[in-house]
Amino acid sequence: MSQTKGSSRRYPSIDLLSVSGRALIGCGNESNCRKLAVQLTLDPAVRSLSFVPALPLAGEQIEVGMLVAEHENGFVAYDIVDERVDRDIDTEGMLLIALDQHDITLRAVDTFSICAQPLAHRCERIWEHRGLEIAPHLGSRIKRALERDCLSIRELGHAVGKRNIIPIVSNLICKRILCTDLAIFPDLDAWVARRSDRLVENSSLSCRTAKSSSSKLGAPK
Repeated sequence: MSQTKGSSRRYPSIDLLSVSGRALIGCGNESNCRKLAVQLTLDPAVRSLSFVPALPLAGEQIEVGMLVAEHENGFVAYDIVDERVDRDIDTEGMLLIALDQHDITLRAVDTFSICAQPLAHRCERIWEHRGLEIAPHLGSRIKRALERDCLSIRELGHAVGKRNIIPIVSNLICKRILCTDLAIFPDLDAWVARRSDRLVENSSLSCRTAKSSSSKLGAPK
């Protein structure tokens, strides 16, 4: 099946933000691909995430084998350069053409960038709570508390009467019900909000993020 720019995306892929897709991430090994998938799943700015084995081009299937994430500005394929075989010039050229035809930008990443701290550790800490069971009434109270605005983790805990709210918030982030400022989580001053594809455009959220981050400049890590 051929596809040109601007057409609907119908290439075979695995939706990693679905329940079954997140389960695949959870059952994975400690490869860089899995670590990156966790980080992208938790990222408030990522609107969709898939593993794309191949892309159609001129009646052929061009091997891709990459995570493809949708951001505000479009789709990005993450080329994990130290976890793949080297490509020759022809293979590289066909890949670039296929990505371009599907409006996907190629971004090279490696172990250093994927495992950069403290973000990598914070994401893994959140992911550890993905299997936590949350009572339906508590989940409803949290959603109501965040219905109109984001709150700090501390404020949310007070609002729903939970002293140790971080594991609960972490679980709901893994389920993509909530999102947070990954730059400072699990600091109790980190904001938390109900997730929406419009979050990255929410100016009040951006202001709160900037305020929270600037307050930590110069603080001991």
